[in-house]
Amino acid sequence: MNNGQNASMGELVAKRMACVLCARPAVVVAYESDFIKRREVFEAFARGNPGGCVLVQLGWECETPESVGRLAAAAEAFRAAAPGARLVTMCNSAAEMEALGKTGMETRWIHQNALMDERRFRPMGGRDRPFDAAYIARLTPFKRHGLVPAELAPRLLFLGASVRAPERAYAEEIHAKYAASRWVPAFSGAKVSCLLARAKCGLALSAVEGACFASAEYLLSGLPVVDTPSIGGRDVVMPDEYVRRVEPAPEAVAEGIAHWAAHRPDPWKVRAAFLAKMAPHREKYRQLMKELTGRDCGRPPHKLGLRTPHPGLASTLAIQAYLFAKGLVAR
Repeated sequence: MNNGQNASMGELVAKRMACVLCARPAVVVAYESDFIKRREVFEAFARGNPGGCVLVQLGWECETPESVGRLAAAAEAFRAAAPGARLVTMCNSAAEMEALGKTGMETRWIHQNALMDERRFRPMGGRDRPFDAAYIARLTPFKRHGLVPAELAPRLLFLGASVRAPERAYAEEIHAKYAASRWVPAFSGAKVSCLLARAKCGLALSAVEGACFASAEYLLSGLPVVDTPSIGGRDVVMPDEYVRRVEPAPEAVAEGIAHWAAHRPDPWKVRAAFLAKMAPHREKYRQLMKELTGRDCGRPPHKLGLRTPHPGLASTLAIQAYLFAKGLVAR
């Protein structure tokens, strides 16, 4: 591999669009959207690292025909360009396993929320929680903020902002509707549990998305959840006893919020129940990495090092940059 090719994968790593989980044999992971967009980079990586593997983590639902078709087409092209290379997709739901399995893709049921570093989140604060509900969500239509009745606005905590120009009209509408709410547009991951300690429950209101890291952040921070039906797998690792599943209607969401305001569980029991649901998926990831590398690779990096900074990320990137520069991991 030449230096230009090395820089291609190095660029993805630097932007946290890919992460090298093991150098030899080489194992790299990326979200399906980045794998699809930059497929040629992963093909070159696979050709340059015989015996290695590309792992695909699903960041968006892959149950609908459109989503399945896009990923299956990219996988077929990858296999044609890198014969014999291994491509494994980690799914968030049984439906995704079934849909992708029918295309001939190799899949494993390893939920993305089990690959979070639980040490970053924990219950904080006491019983004094001024907000009935918190919603961690970008201000974008698919998050369906409007399902929360406006009369609850003074008792709501919204964490998130609009980050794309097409979303600004929606953001202005939601800000106006919930003007009496508390808004925290920007915050670091380290402060999530501290902010959530002011609320009695968390909200998960989208109908379609991925597995929703926010739902795990609520539970690890000790908050029960009000959840609407969805595809994407977020409910898979939610402990039933700490989830109020409601219809996507304002009155139903209000009932769910009222339920948790009146029946507040022990935050540490909420967290423990979620960790128990995480455990089998974490173990399946550990076994997959042992299968791929021949050794126990230990704790996964937070969110597999993709997109979001995590403790040790700077040193991780420095190590990976060195590997690419020395040609120890091709492209």
